[in-house]
Amino acid sequence: MVGVFKGLKKVILEAQQLLRETGVENPRVEVTKDPRYGEVSSSVAFELAKKLKKPPLEIAEEIVSRIDFSRANVITVAEVAKPGYINFKINWKLFAQDILDDVLKNGRAYGFPNIGAGKHVLIEHTSVNPNKALHIGHARNTCLGDTLYRLFKRLGYSVVIANYIDDSGNQMADLHIAFKKLGYSLSPPKGERFDEYCGRIYAEVNKIIENNADLLQEKRRVIAELENVGSETFKFNREIVDLVLKDQLSTCWRLGARYDILNRESDVLAFNLWSEVFESLKERGLVYYAEEGPKKGCWLISLSEHPVLSKEGDEVLVKSDGTTTYVARDIAYAAWKLGILRRDFKYNRWGKNPDGSYILITEMDGKVSFPIGKASLVVNVIDSRQKRPQAIVKYAVEKLGGGGGSYIHFAYEVVSLSKRDAEKLGISTGGRFVQMSGREGIYINVEPVINLLKERAKEEILKRHRDWSREKIEDVSEKIAVATIRYELLKSDAEKMIIFDSEEASKLEGDTGPYLLYSYVRAARILEKASIKEFTTTPYNEELEEAEKNLIRKIAYMPLIMEEVANLLLIKRIASYANELAKMFNDFYEKCPVIGSKENIMQFRLALVKAFKQVFENVCSVLGLPLPEEM
Repeated sequence: MVGVFKGLKKVILEAQQLLRETGVENPRVEVTKDPRYGEVSSSVAFELAKKLKKPPLEIAEEIVSRIDFSRANVITVAEVAKPGYINFKINWKLFAQDILDDVLKNGRAYGFPNIGAGKHVLIEHTSVNPNKALHIGHARNTCLGDTLYRLFKRLGYSVVIANYIDDSGNQMADLHIAFKKLGYSLSPPKGERFDEYCGRIYAEVNKIIENNADLLQEKRRVIAELENVGSETFKFNREIVDLVLKDQLSTCWRLGARYDILNRESDVLAFNLWSEVFESLKERGLVYYAEEGPKKGCWLISLSEHPVLSKEGDEVLVKSDGTTTYVARDIAYAAWKLGILRRDFKYNRWGKNPDGSYILITEMDGKVSFPIGKASLVVNVIDSRQKRPQAIVKYAVEKLGGGGGSYIHFAYEVVSLSKRDAEKLGISTGGRFVQMSGREGIYINVEPVINLLKERAKEEILKRHRDWSREKIEDVSEKIAVATIRYELLKSDAEKMIIFDSEEASKLEGDTGPYLLYSYVRAARILEKASIKEFTTTPYNEELEEAEKNLIRKIAYMPLIMEEVANLLLIKRIASYANELAKMFNDFYEKCPVIGSKENIMQFRLALVKAFKQVFENVCSVLGLPLPEEM
């Protein structure tokens, strides 16, 4: 009676149909919080109580008395619970077989309803200033953005990943002065990567420049020249940026991320995207020129009509020296993302992702067009400190007719390092944790953190597997390290600060990446021992063990979870689901013997283990957790 739908979606739709047949219009049915009362539940009696002027309990009992269960498939009974809920119970033998058949038939596709067909999403993430290596806070940005990409892609959306290269402004001017005026070599010391080298000298040079009037004057000149396409300053800057980018992206690839386009901030100006937007803002009366006062000679966007942004005054877009601000360039860039500009970028091939796909970079004489069209959704993964600038950008594109509702600032909080880890990496701190500041030279690059996690993993592997080859130890320890850091950066609410501690993150128990990997390896080992290729999904009994039901129920949740996260962008829900799924499997493992059980029981439980393993692979593919078969 509900067509091709499977699993919990099928149960929900069946319950809705049964309620509609009693005369209830548009009944809302949800998965119950406590399965002791049934699998799905409806609160429709509360919604009707006011209209019918009757107690919800009485209404619920009347509705249930009219349900014709001969029309049902998987639902067996509806029960009323005080003060008026209608709870539906199911035929577990049918439900279990339906779920296992669905998983084993669809494999990698299970859990991903095709809700994105014909929709286009542009996600911008990473976007680290090209004057330093990625620190652990940047890694959070990359992992969040990459997880969104993986999710939307698996749900059928067309997805483009952009990395915004902020190659103009203060930080690049400081590097230019370091290399051209202060005698810093373009070759880093042996053993130091170029991105790490630039981050170190940026912190040193910034302090020197701030205390030298001549260098401050030179810095202002360089900043202006960075916007002068074709100047020697412009060309030299691009050379530096390219060298830093190569190192930065090698770190991002290590974390499992990939990119489609690298959009240089300098090209927002060079391709005249800003000039087009500036004219549109003028035509609509959204900007004005300050004739007097502290901002004399500047162009500002008027925020007087915005109830919140207006409290801090209008925002400068063009400074009195004619250079543009970050917000101005970002408004132009956002307008491009939303497809409301006539102008577009040109690209050249820059390199390849590890998966073999090409990465394009903006170039004035580019030979490649990459028209993105009008994105259905634009997601910008940018830290929460940019809340006001991003709100101004959203307001501006709304006024320009760009549908600001589809422009999302995906905000996240900073990552700090525990005192224990900081000391392991040679950083002394009197505080409880270390916060990052590139300008002050206080930051923890992500590469040493991954290496620290990898060494911890190697130590544990050598305790258990001294017979493993060096190559296998390297491979498995790298997977454990990457899974550990990614999970740790994804499992918390995005807008809560993380204090990263490698010892806590590496534990084999609790809410950690290694715990998830261990659960997967346990399932793989069972299937390896059984060594069968055909699985029997028919339950051995009408009533299953509670641990079996809990695991099947959790497997059935996956499509609903993925659709919910795509709508709400709550990545933490996927991480929580993975952890809950692992817990359910380990509880099943402890309570329900598989190998050595009666043949019919063993066959069914092996199918359940196989289904768990497949679903776990699917979930971890979204989280970007590499899964070893042994550890």
